[in-house]
Amino acid sequence: MSPRVLCTLPLLLVALSSVPLHAQAKLAIYGTGGVENSGLQFSGWNTAGTFGFYVGLRHYGPVDLSADVRGDLSSNIYSGILGPRLAVKIPIVPIMPYGEFLFGGSSYSTLSNGVRDASNFTYRGVVGVDVTLLPHFDWRVVDFSYSSGITQFNESVHPKTVTTGFVVRF
Repeated sequence: MSPRVLCTLPLLLVALSSVPLHAQAKLAIYGTGGVENSGLQFSGWNTAGTFGFYVGLRHYGPVDLSADVRGDLSSNIYSGILGPRLAVKIPIVPIMPYGEFLFGGSSYSTLSNGVRDASNFTYRGVVGVDVTLLPHFDWRVVDFSYSSGITQFNESVHPKTVTTGFVVRF
């Protein structure tokens, strides 16, 4: 992982820890599993997972603004990314669609043996839907992401990930 990302993560954690207490009650942690098509030449669809947390920053009626920090892991790409998250609470039904724009660093393999030999700045668009199963416990029905910023053999590749999992809100 690049030094830029390693320096950014502690700064974000310090900033999030200084958020007022009422916003900290919007902390959520999540984990998902699924598949990723990395777009890399020596790889097709592989298993992938995501883990992370988000912290609520502002609430505007049915819209929530949060800061998200996540790690994405697959057999070919490791990413550490962060950025804003917008979620909309649908009245009456327990469905919450969301969107994110995240940026950070990725390490990946440009070789056929799978050894991670390259790293780049990356950005990722994420959309998904959470459904509340129990108070403070959601099923992340789908989490789809589309990435850019990764190159192999001087060509841009665009990894796509589809996962499902669970969210615990505090």
